[in-house]
Amino acid sequence: MTIKIKTKIDKFGRIIIPKKIRNDFGLRINSEVLLEEGEDGIIVHPGISTPFVADKDGIIVVCSEPTEDFRDFLKKDREDRIKKIAKDISF
Repeated sequence: MTIKIKTKIDKFGRIIIPKKIRNDFGLRINSEVLLEEGEDGIIVHPGISTPFVADKDGIIVVCSEPTEDFRDFLKKDREDRIKKIAKDISF
């Protein structure tokens, strides 16, 4: 679900990100955000430098920088699962 909230810029050029959105994206004091110019406006992306765990509609989501190349991790995980399945169906 997309949340749209109207806010104002204060005299110092700051905007407030509502608490629910900050919590959903693990934004805390000193969290980094990335501002991007889009065709239709400004896009704010949460910085990855602050890992967090969130409950998104009953699913636990971990947001952080990968500790290894993700393709290598997926390849090894697939190989391990294939070996387990092959072992389980062996006679």
